[in-house]
Amino acid sequence: MSANFIVEAEVRTGSGTAASRRARRNGQVPVVVYGGGEDEQYLLMDHNKMILQVEVEAFHSALLQIKVGDDLQRAVLREVQMHPYKQQIMHMDFQRVSRKDTITMTVPLHFKGEEECPGVKVESGVMTHNMTSVDVTCLGVNLPEYVEVDVSALSTGDSVQLGQVTMPKDVELSSSYSEDDMEQPVASVLALKGPSAAALEEEAAAAEKAASEGDAPAE
Repeated sequence: MSANFIVEAEVRTGSGTAASRRARRNGQVPVVVYGGGEDEQYLLMDHNKMILQVEVEAFHSALLQIKVGDDLQRAVLREVQMHPYKQQIMHMDFQRVSRKDTITMTVPLHFKGEEECPGVKVESGVMTHNMTSVDVTCLGVNLPEYVEVDVSALSTGDSVQLGQVTMPKDVELSSSYSEDDMEQPVASVLALKGPSAAALEEEAAAAEKAASEGDAPAE
């Protein structure tokens, strides 16, 4: 289950570009909460708190709780608009979700066993991540913080396909993926081009030995 986040907000008075600019000058982020069969709600959140939250990976795929006074509503983050060149949040969108609603969300992939897999540890291959996230469908209460991909058994030339990734309990890949998508690699181990690391080390040792013998005085 995804991490538990509670974010505080206050009702926004006024609307339009001028009101949003004023809010940003006051260190606040304009926010819209929509969905759930209710009208859109216009809120403000503290910018300094939110800039820290959006840097947390799990925040983007969690079932959040938005607190406005004594009212709590569950929602997921749908969009964060950042300033083109400043570290500043310009706007955020949240979608209301109940624990019983079925939702589709993009969640990150976490790769397990990279350093231990034979292709990297023994064969000096390079692990590549062909995908870093996937779209999943589940009830809001079952929304995972991430999906784990076990790559510990991969050898050079091996890969894990999307269809081979084990989903958490009561979570499915989005129906938007086609049969061809299921055959796409999520992670692969590629052979190094040119000499392997071991071969390079042997070559360097041989060169060092030859240099030291060349420096020795002739008999």
